[in-house]
Amino acid sequence: MRGRALLAIAAATATLAAPAALVGQEPGDVRIGITYTPGYLPGLVLTPVETAGDQGEAATRADEILRQDLDFSDRFEMIPVPADLGTGTAVNYGLWNQLGAVWLVTAQVSGSAAAPVLRVSLHDVVFGELKEVRAFSLPAPGSSGFRMAVHRVSDEIVRWATGQPGSAATRVAFRRRAADGASDIWMVDSDGENLRRLTSDSSIVYSPALHPSGDHLLYVSYISGVPVVYEKNLATGAVRTISAEQGLNVTPVYSPDGSRILYGRTIGDHTELFELQRQPLCCGRRVTYTNVGETLNADYSPDGRRIAITSSPLGLPQIYVLPLDAKEPSIVSRYVYGERGYATSPDWSPTGDRIAYQAWIDNTFQVVTVDPDGSDRRVLTSRGSNEDPSWAPDGRHLVFASTARDGQGLIVLDTVSGRVRWLTRGHMDQLPHWSGPLADR
Repeated sequence: MRGRALLAIAAATATLAAPAALVGQEPGDVRIGITYTPGYLPGLVLTPVETAGDQGEAATRADEILRQDLDFSDRFEMIPVPADLGTGTAVNYGLWNQLGAVWLVTAQVSGSAAAPVLRVSLHDVVFGELKEVRAFSLPAPGSSGFRMAVHRVSDEIVRWATGQPGSAATRVAFRRRAADGASDIWMVDSDGENLRRLTSDSSIVYSPALHPSGDHLLYVSYISGVPVVYEKNLATGAVRTISAEQGLNVTPVYSPDGSRILYGRTIGDHTELFELQRQPLCCGRRVTYTNVGETLNADYSPDGRRIAITSSPLGLPQIYVLPLDAKEPSIVSRYVYGERGYATSPDWSPTGDRIAYQAWIDNTFQVVTVDPDGSDRRVLTSRGSNEDPSWAPDGRHLVFASTARDGQGLIVLDTVSGRVRWLTRGHMDQLPHWSGPLADR
């Protein structure tokens, strides 16, 4: 599970004023923010979802959600269905092939209005054969779970066609700031729908991190006057304190299996990372031994054996990778002796091959990714200010906070094609954290 990264307020007081004087960081890296090279996308046709009974509402809504999810997956060229063309009783593979389709998806809704069943078929047009077929039971179209149930169908279609996971059946938690500076944690589905507020502290609130199951939330709040790490049960609303040690308690994140919590807290005159067992809450241990500067903002590797951290022993913060059974981290963000660099907010891809973070480049923050060994750094954005990246479960999409001339909010970027879309817009939304795949909820 990717953790949310944010410099502690005490550390920010000492360092966030510094970037205005910095020279451009990482000038030798690949700047692909506006120069993504388009690649081949197989053509996919989704014929209108059909129904033979009284499930018209379910069919209409399922069609809309499936069509948008498959488009947002950025894995296909969506081919429109000609108005005079239908599938009929037999699929005309030759005709669909002439239209450029590699994949054909057909779907029908049966069952009852209260308990619809969505039967989906994936056809391999090139080889002229039925590849996959499955029936999915759905809740009633007016229920709160209908949309997420169809998202899970979309992810199955992506998996059938590509062998890779989809990310439609997911949510993004984030901080929304009000004009008066107060903030709370909100959450939205991966397609920008179903926005809801998760906290009502109206205080300084930050560092949202969703449990791998999606049913609990870690966050930091100043509701008591000092920074405390809390965990909220999203089903019951119950809140418990995770850490309220004297000083700072910041940037919590779950381990990939959800059994541990990693967070930063004050020790002496600086901040280090500590790990707790989650259930029962106990057995805390110190993880980092920097002993100078601030060390916090951690995220686990998918196997839980290493962490990517933000640490500032060199003065300004940089990104490091640390095996949990070792004490010496290795730097992975760009550092050149005599030059000033600034990098924070690491988020480890669920596929394990990339770490995303924000770096100060040409007088603003941009999103950067790097291999865990520090090689192949890539600057992914170049317009406006872009911060706090978080990976989707598919390992190819990133969500981040953006401020540019055409608006502010959360943006989703496909790191393969460079395609972007607004997830939220028109609000001071920051610190997004993308959930893992969600089960029935």
